Amino acid sequence: MKKYLSFFVIATVFMTSFIGSAKAESFTDVSTSYPFYEHIHYLTEQGVIKGYEGNRFGPTEEVTRAAAAVMIARALGLPTEKKQTIFKDVSSQSFASGAIQSANDAGIIQGYTDGTFGPDKIVTRGEMAIFLSRAFKMKDEEPMTFKDVPVSSAGYAYISKVIAAGVTQGYSETEFRPNEPVTRAQFSAFLARATNEALRLTVYACGYNPASNVNPDKQTLNCLVTKAARNSDIPPEIAKAIVTVESDWTHFLNNGEPLISEDGGIGLMQITNRPGFDVEKLKYDITYNIEAGIQLLAENFKRLDLPSIGTKDRSTLEHWYFAVMAYNGTKPVNSPFYSATGERNPNAYQEKVYRNISNGMLTTNITAIDMTSDDFTYDGSTTANIQFNKKTFAMKGEGTKSAELLANGDTVNYTGKGLRSKPSTAKDSIVTVTSGNTYTILGGPVYDENPVSNNHFVWYPVKTLHNGKTITGYIATPYIHK
Repeated sequence: MKKYLSFFVIATVFMTSFIGSAKAESFTDVSTSYPFYEHIHYLTEQGVIKGYEGNRFGPTEEVTRAAAAVMIARALGLPTEKKQTIFKDVSSQSFASGAIQSANDAGIIQGYTDGTFGPDKIVTRGEMAIFLSRAFKMKDEEPMTFKDVPVSSAGYAYISKVIAAGVTQGYSETEFRPNEPVTRAQFSAFLARATNEALRLTVYACGYNPASNVNPDKQTLNCLVTKAARNSDIPPEIAKAIVTVESDWTHFLNNGEPLISEDGGIGLMQITNRPGFDVEKLKYDITYNIEAGIQLLAENFKRLDLPSIGTKDRSTLEHWYFAVMAYNGTKPVNSPFYSATGERNPNAYQEKVYRNISNGMLTTNITAIDMTSDDFTYDGSTTANIQFNKKTFAMKGEGTKSAELLANGDTVNYTGKGLRSKPSTAKDSIVTVTSGNTYTILGGPVYDENPVSNNHFVWYPVKTLHNGKTITGYIATPYIHK
């Protein structure tokens, strides 16, 4: 059986050997060619980690919860002075008592239900993800592809965040090894990357390398657009419907050149040559093209020359109506009504976008926007912009809330056929649940496991109570209701 130094022995070593800060290059067991030398050196210079007697670092020793609390507290500048703690297994005389209590107070490393902290317990990769994502308030997430990290696991929502932050990566696309112990060298690398952007791993959003100059598969595109929209607090349903109308989800042609429309629109989001944008990047960098389109949409929502709707709530799809119109232009062709007849104009750009939201599976309520043809003046024989006779429009009915801006911990209702065991519409993925169940979101969006699926909606990992038992799975956004 492997032997570990007890918490109190470690405390003694820390207290007797951490007098003065050793330089990483002086550690006898960490050469300059060591894989994590740069990370250890950085944290040593910052006073976050220190070595043992004899200029030894102990890179292969496993990290305890007490040691993790100390290192994280130092990195964040939290109080580390000895103090009384709320944990019955952490003495006030322990060198780590202050850091442990600080880490607990900050919600970073919490104790167990029996009132203990478990200072001697070894930190696993899954726990590391939990601690660091909480400590550094990581929000961005990458889609989970690890088969050994089920939705029901404690680290599920956190592992996707440390991956997105460039703190660590899996052993493969399908294996993360969440239960594997973390060594001092590994923890140093993770912590250094969390605190220093220059040390982070390269992360390609949704796993797509923008330098590849090829169209990614449909679900990777779904991911790229969804992530960009969520990062800007824009309903992804809106952004993806725009992509459908603008380019039908095509950026590169078969010859490797970007799609260019007759009016000069470039690529997936059909961005025209506007000042401030790099034209070559718009052509050959899909990620940049998407972000540019999202930026324009966000700017439109803030424009004071466009009418606002209701409370101008960013999560209400109908409230983006005029921002969507302006994406194509406030020209007579996009008037909501024909001036001659007063009838609705189904060919207006924004009307097309709303019809395409979520593959038509989600019905919005734009007809509830309280507007008439008298609210718009334009001369159809010219290209002059529409004159808006009202600056604020009310809703005659309920608006449609975005289902793709949800976050971990949100609770929702679901009207789909059933919980899914995997993010898929395949019949064999359905898990029987009671109609009307309430579901709790367990992480960020995931995408159909079939990479060529035409579904533009996303799935959420969730848990629910069924027959007195908690079960987990996935639900599709078109059937989610807050």
